[in-house]
Amino acid sequence: LDHFKRINDSWGHGNGDLALRHFVRLVTSHLRNEDVLGRIGGEEFLIFLPNTGPDAAATVAERLRALVAAQPVAGTQGPIPLTVSIGVTQIAPDEPRDSALQRVDEAMYRAKANGRNRVELA
Repeated sequence: LDHFKRINDSWGHGNGDLALRHFVRLVTSHLRNEDVLGRIGGEEFLIFLPNTGPDAAATVAERLRALVAAQPVAGTQGPIPLTVSIGVTQIAPDEPRDSALQRVDEAMYRAKANGRNRVELA
C-alpha cells in the first residue's frame, strides 16, 4: 500500500487498520478460489496466482491497482485515498522461493520509485 505510514500518521492507526481491511476485502472479492493473498509485512502483501502466465498476472495486477485507486477507504473522518504499487514476476518450476520474492520486491520498489500507483514487471 502506498504511503501507508502517512495514513497512520494523518488519520490514526484505527484508520490504518480500516485501510488494511478495505484492501483485503477489495482484492479477495476479485480473486479466484485458487489464488492466495497473504500479508508479508506491515503494508506489503503477496498474491500467488497459480497457473497464470506473466501477461495474465500483469492484467490482474493492473485491474486490482485500478480498483483500489477508485475506491477510497471509508475512514472515520471521511474518505481516505488509497493506492498500491505492484511488482509482478513469474516463478520458475524449480526456482527457490527467495529468489522470486527478491525479484518481485525489486519490481515493487521500482513501481514506487517510478511514481507509485503503478504495476512493474520483473
